[in-house]
Amino acid sequence: MGVAVSVFVIFLVITGWALNHTANLGLARLSVKVPWIGAWYGLRGTAPSMGYTAGGHWLITNENGTLLDGKPTSISVPNAVGVAVTSDFIAIATMENLCLLDQNARLVDQIHTAQLHTGPIKHIAGVDNKIVVHGTTTRASTDGVTWAPFNGNAPWSMPQALPSEQQRFAKQLVPGLPLERLMQDIHSGRIIGRYGPYLMDAVGLLFLLLAASGLWMFFRRRR
Repeated sequence: MGVAVSVFVIFLVITGWALNHTANLGLARLSVKVPWIGAWYGLRGTAPSMGYTAGGHWLITNENGTLLDGKPTSISVPNAVGVAVTSDFIAIATMENLCLLDQNARLVDQIHTAQLHTGPIKHIAGVDNKIVVHGTTTRASTDGVTWAPFNGNAPWSMPQALPSEQQRFAKQLVPGLPLERLMQDIHSGRIIGRYGPYLMDAVGLLFLLLAASGLWMFFRRRR
């Protein structure tokens, strides 16, 4: 009984120490992306296999985040339809919005399709240092402020298979569990389901019996 209880006590002590210093350890910011742990918590999803590229930049996105050149962005565009690059902007389009970022991936402006007068955006491209968006109409701009009709041909941004280097980055978008949550569930026993806390209660009772029997044996020997 003592050996069995000691295993649980070790887990309780380690997780208790970690939870007492969660801010210093940054447990809330760390994410556990072990497949079987994700499956246990009902998290589903895999790393994206497709992305968009333009001007040497790669855009990878899903419901878990958005990566530009392998780095998380300040915006989330899970339903992106393409990316275009000019000398001043990196433009990411969804059907409803056009997000303009500077070359350091900082958000400069976000424009709704009502302002563009294009209807839902279907395609985006970069042509002659212009951003071109296509919906029910096609319009272009060099500064992201003034938009004019566009009648030429454009190499529309289309999804492409990720090269091996980008595939490694895409693994960041696998759904994960905050390490702080995992520690809390281990500490409380909830990690094994609704009856986990009762199991931890039973372990506590066993530990109490061990302590009581140890005290009894100690004083009995003294007598």
